[in-house]
Amino acid sequence: MITFEWEAYLLYKQAQFGKRFDASELSGQFVPYFKTNYRIKVKMRWGDVLTGRVGVTSGWKPVFLLMRRRSDLGSSIVLTDKEKIIGTKHDGDRKYTEVK
Repeated sequence: MITFEWEAYLLYKQAQFGKRFDASELSGQFVPYFKTNYRIKVKMRWGDVLTGRVGVTSGWKPVFLLMRRRSDLGSSIVLTDKEKIIGTKHDGDRKYTEVK
């Protein structure tokens, strides 16, 4: 599912960086959760299960980040195709819904 926010982000970055912009490192599984009121539960490639929101770096070759708290300004947790979303939770929900 492509969101308006995602399309606007891509257009903005293409205007900002021109032909240098490269979105190849942005895993499509995280696009529906970019700039939404959803938290995700992710099984990381090293085996840990972490939760947070999806953020993105600001450069010409961006990557998705797992933002653990709403107040975070950055993160060292990079989200790639090797991670697996195992649950989602909307802001008002108490529990994560399993993703199959």
